[in-house]
Amino acid sequence: MGRAALAARKGHRLDGDDLRAEHRLRPLLAAAGWRLRSYTDEDDRYLALAVRDG
Repeated sequence: MGRAALAARKGHRLDGDDLRAEHRLRPLLAAAGWRLRSYTDEDDRYLALAVRDG
């Protein structure tokens, strides 16, 4: 289930502070030594695939 669908299901709306949003997730992973290789956020699925750097 994607972020927007999950938020709607719980009666919430997405906002820019969501840590699972690609623009927030990518730098957080990088700071921890990970690189975001693939990101999908569709109505029926959410997938963030990261690999360890180094």
